[in-house]
Amino acid sequence: MAKWIGSTPPPFTGTREGLTVYQLQDGNYYVRMQSSITGKRIKKDRAFKGFRDSSMRLKIAAGIASFVYRQLPEKVFPLYREMTGKAILWLKEGLPADVVKEKLEREYLKPVKSLFKIPPIRQSARLIGRRYGASMAQPCFRHGAAITVTPIHPRYESG
Repeated sequence: MAKWIGSTPPPFTGTREGLTVYQLQDGNYYVRMQSSITGKRIKKDRAFKGFRDSSMRLKIAAGIASFVYRQLPEKVFPLYREMTGKAILWLKEGLPADVVKEKLEREYLKPVKSLFKIPPIRQSARLIGRRYGASMAQPCFRHGAAITVTPIHPRYESG
């Protein structure tokens, strides 16, 4: 890899006539010979099977680590990389993705105790209608139950 030395930038960036010219973040330009490896060859050639397998493991591990990392109260990026590395190793050992996710959650997420205890709503519409009058029964979608209803006090009823 040769560094472009000159007062003017190179006439092009990209690949032309067997040379690839590119600029890095430091602002310097570099020149190298064009690679003979194409995307088609990487996707089809048996020689790159290990590379493709490794790439697939990285793809799955990064998604799992990202899911767990987003749940952390404090974000520290090196921790995300560590989680991704562990997930890759576990996937390489042959563990399924859901088991890897559970292991990462167990290792990095601490269970949080709820400060408030929310009682489940288990009253039927008929019972509430009898107790509070049929007009006071409203559908309730809290706690994953679409069948239950919550009474609305007339003072707080909208409309």
